[in-house]
Amino acid sequence: MEGYAGGGPGASADAGLAVLMSELAGLACELAGAGAARSFDEIEQQVLVRGRVLLRKLVQHVVDGQAAAERRLAGVADAAGVPRTRAERGHARTVISQFGPVVIERMAYRAPGRPNLYPRDAALNLPPRRYSWPLQRMVAEYVLAGAYEQAQRFVAAATGITIGKQQLEQITIEAAADAPGFYPALAPERGAGQEVPAGPLLISADCKGVAMLPGALRRRGAKAPAQRVRTFEKRRGTGEKGHKRMAQTGCVFEAEPVPRTPEQVMASKARAPGSKDPPRALRRWYTVGIAADRAETIRAVFDEAGRRDPRRERTWVALVDGDNHQIQMIRAQAAARGTGLVIVIDFIHVLEYLWKAAWCFHPPRDPAIEAWVTAQALGILHGRAAQVSETIRQLAADRPPRPGSEHAKIICKTLTYLDAKQPYLDYPRALAEGWPIATGVIEGACRHLVQDRMGITGARWGLEGAQAILWLRAIRANGDLDTYWNWHLQQEHHRNHLSRYQHGLQLAA
Repeated sequence: MEGYAGGGPGASADAGLAVLMSELAGLACELAGAGAARSFDEIEQQVLVRGRVLLRKLVQHVVDGQAAAERRLAGVADAAGVPRTRAERGHARTVISQFGPVVIERMAYRAPGRPNLYPRDAALNLPPRRYSWPLQRMVAEYVLAGAYEQAQRFVAAATGITIGKQQLEQITIEAAADAPGFYPALAPERGAGQEVPAGPLLISADCKGVAMLPGALRRRGAKAPAQRVRTFEKRRGTGEKGHKRMAQTGCVFEAEPVPRTPEQVMASKARAPGSKDPPRALRRWYTVGIAADRAETIRAVFDEAGRRDPRRERTWVALVDGDNHQIQMIRAQAAARGTGLVIVIDFIHVLEYLWKAAWCFHPPRDPAIEAWVTAQALGILHGRAAQVSETIRQLAADRPPRPGSEHAKIICKTLTYLDAKQPYLDYPRALAEGWPIATGVIEGACRHLVQDRMGITGARWGLEGAQAILWLRAIRANGDLDTYWNWHLQQEHHRNHLSRYQHGLQLAA
């Protein structure tokens, strides 16, 4: 197949460029004229508005020159092998660029009863939508940062182009279309020649609720909130308020080991100048899913961890909040991959249980509460969780709470938690090895990846839109948005253009 032939613009193209240069010079003379008393902001605004018009004309000039130089290709056939025997000039489509609408003329290759083929569309990688790829990238950036209404205003302010809210949402959904396959496709390149850092490889996962539209809620055995019988006319009753779907957030990160003692962990910095900061999270990688189940997020986390440590030379540590189902899924993934794994319960969750238990044995606002919690926490950090449980049992026996009271429930819950989680409370090893013992990284991710964008007041999400936003926010947080966008455009080029031709399409620059 012949390639596209390049060619410089002819005399008419040179004349068009001269007109553009004349218009630019005229704008400069007008703004700099001695009689034009303008403030700086007026000059800037005029350059922005009228300069945008000149830039649009420049883009139009370039594509017109390319259209004039387009030559007919021989042997054009579609993916089914049907040849296009006729070629017609003058077929045009409009693409809205960041500077305004641009009309692109190209040659149509035709056959009876078959859709036209436009090889020049493939050469330019024109999008299926009428908005150019840079404009769509701008939309995605603004939508990731704030509400659709805000993105609409920002795009209009930056480009003078108003895009409808539904179109903004659809552009975002399409921008995330290649997110699921991005990291698997990138894995060989990212893992090639990578040195294995020292220190543990840490994984963590958690959930954050997102307010959804009724049709986007997960199916459960009980009726969905929208299908339940309303008890009251003006207010939802107990069990009728559920409108959220959990976004599953996972993280893989590393940390330089910082060995600490239990006393350093519990000491106040003001009272202990020699205390150490906890290990700092490095090279964080996130994934967020709301359309699939939790197991898929855990699987993605293990995939990333496996890419970072393919020969299993490092110690894998899972920081969890104590959710039994989450622990089961993590253990199942580790077993399926033959990976050794140490599970550590978030120490902050343990502290919360100790504080609640302390309130059951002390008067309100008693300063001794803090000292008691500190003593029990030090015991757990030193590996004496069983003794702490026995201490709480003895206190409950000496001063038994009223049966069925709130204090009785708290004590029972605390003892059950400490007894059940003992296999995951090996803090002496964690501190000696210099590992983190808190889940602050994943809890922070649930806030800045999910809540800060999805929890905007009044927002209710459809499933596709929510998943697209979360995928792109995770990719951006990983520092891979530019790489993803370039890869996404390659996939779009193949989907929209090359796949329509037999044996692809050979295009010369």
